[in-house]
Amino acid sequence: MKPRNFFRIIIGGLVLISGIIFIVMTEGEAIIGTMLLAAGFAFLITGISRHRKYGDDPESDERSKKIGAYGLSYAWLTGLLFMTGLFWLDYAGWLRLDTQNALAISVVVLALSAPLFQAYLFRKGDVE
Repeated sequence: MKPRNFFRIIIGGLVLISGIIFIVMTEGEAIIGTMLLAAGFAFLITGISRHRKYGDDPESDERSKKIGAYGLSYAWLTGLLFMTGLFWLDYAGWLRLDTQNALAISVVVLALSAPLFQAYLFRKGDVE
């Protein structure tokens, strides 16, 4: 087992236990306990799934790094074009959004487009 995955599992278990203790000590009224539980599960699941998927093999190579970089650059360009579209829709008066909603929609577009582009490029096989 890679040390990185081992430490993820150990940290996840410790954070999970501390979240349970925090919830019990505060009688379930604290949000911090819930956040610790979520973080503990995330670390634990990530460590276990990466160990099962990759084992002791390398997790990335030049092709996957290249695909990841291209996917992120395509996502950045998509976000830029989306925000430009929002600007022009607001300028023309066709769509009125307050700042919080416009930023939230932009973050969602950026966060969803990156893994979608990367998944598409991984399925395609390579970038040119």
